[in-house]
Amino acid sequence: MVRRYRYPVHIVLVVLLLAGVILLAGCTGTAPDSGAVRTESGLVSGTFSDGVRAYLGIPYAAPPTGDLRWRPPVPPPQWQGTRQATAFGAACPQLVPADTSAESLPGNMSEDCLYLNVWTPARSGDEKLPVMVFIHGGSFLQGAGSMPLYNGTSLAKKGVVLVNLNYRLGPLGFLAHPALANESPVHSSGNYGLEDQAAALRWVKNNIAGFGGDPDRITIFGESAGGASILVHLAGNETRGLYRQAIVESGPLWTNGSELNIISTKAEAEQYGDAWAQGLGYAGPDAIARMRGVDAWTLVNATPWSASAFRQVHTLRFKPVIDGWLIPEDPEKIFLEGRQNPVPLIIGTNSDEGSTLATNVGLNVTGYEQYIRKHFGEYAPEVLQKYPAATPAEVQQQMERIMTDVDFSAAAAFVAGSQAKLNRNTYLYRFSYVLLPESQLGAFHGEEIFFVFRPAAIVPDPAGARVSDTMQDAWTRFARSGDPAGGNLTWPQYTRENGSYLDFGAEPVVKGGY
Repeated sequence: MVRRYRYPVHIVLVVLLLAGVILLAGCTGTAPDSGAVRTESGLVSGTFSDGVRAYLGIPYAAPPTGDLRWRPPVPPPQWQGTRQATAFGAACPQLVPADTSAESLPGNMSEDCLYLNVWTPARSGDEKLPVMVFIHGGSFLQGAGSMPLYNGTSLAKKGVVLVNLNYRLGPLGFLAHPALANESPVHSSGNYGLEDQAAALRWVKNNIAGFGGDPDRITIFGESAGGASILVHLAGNETRGLYRQAIVESGPLWTNGSELNIISTKAEAEQYGDAWAQGLGYAGPDAIARMRGVDAWTLVNATPWSASAFRQVHTLRFKPVIDGWLIPEDPEKIFLEGRQNPVPLIIGTNSDEGSTLATNVGLNVTGYEQYIRKHFGEYAPEVLQKYPAATPAEVQQQMERIMTDVDFSAAAAFVAGSQAKLNRNTYLYRFSYVLLPESQLGAFHGEEIFFVFRPAAIVPDPAGARVSDTMQDAWTRFARSGDPAGGNLTWPQYTRENGSYLDFGAEPVVKGGY
């Protein structure tokens, strides 16, 4: 049974709907598509609507169930005949907030969840259109390619083949445990969700030509945890050669951030995983073997969860692990030394990331000052001077600002500066368009997703439509050529010296001093 939780900072679709800022439009009809596409596992057929063919629920790996739980993904079984890829596959098991709207539910859930979806405007398999592969966010705990926000139709209409995917989440995707490392031929533990992403990218590389995509022009992009995943792939070696360029939307990097700790050391992760398993009653050399027989929901429902958004992200437990293999070292160190994949890159953040991610901090002034001293050490006096707080309300405001500035903006500028030394086609942005001015959320975490994907059922206001057009054109132009500028859009390459970035406000403006 699914256990539901109240989580006030889930994707803000319900807020937008209630505010009347976006409208639900009538859905266009779909028709079966008679053109089947051959993949390595067999033929698939999809649907056709409004100039775009959609192939949904294509398995890119075998179900990670039974003995395949907590193991690297393996290829899916072959099938005979033509598989009807006309409905989304099940989402990976995850906790569902009690106040989640119908529009943002992940849909049916099952441990058999390693599916991807393809939207293509190509009329034949030899068009060689640029390919964009999206990795969803959700704190490595939530999300699915089936969510309406990630519908690929609108981007596909811009002339790209759009792919999104599911990957294992929470304890099923990121449990690290000494016994798992012992049974791994590379002594890896955790990161099964990241290995799923790598398997999906290999599937795209090997199969996308049949959908009219160019396997040599693949752009990977992701938001939040998906953006952090992109940074991990840039820093590691497992997926090099599977993509040509990357886009990171609000992807945190720091192993020890001011408020976000998005990556764990292997020792810390395995120590926690062992304790977590013992808390469920599984200890000893056969703990993992016995846990592979436990119902998936027993494990998912035991995921630590907090009603405070700040506590939830600050104490995230199931997350990427520096395992010495897929993540060979601390990604921050790799970027510092310039050893990452030197591909063209767009990276950026929203101007008010912390307004939803750092809610309910629950610190008084004394607690705030202690927190800053603990996390900033010798720099604490400078931080307290820049972010002073004399009341609990001011503490809340400053913690939101610090998360935005340190965990997101500083990380993006750091990565952009490192990448620019390796590839001139590096571009930095800030998304500042405020969709809900009366809410005081500002340009909140994840807001840009509405403008990048612009799913068919969502119609923004006229100003928002212009922002969406600009972003979609820039993203797809980058996918085609590695350069997002063009048309009426000026977007200079970033260097630490020029500090140039593009501000996506009501009108795009080039600024400096990120």
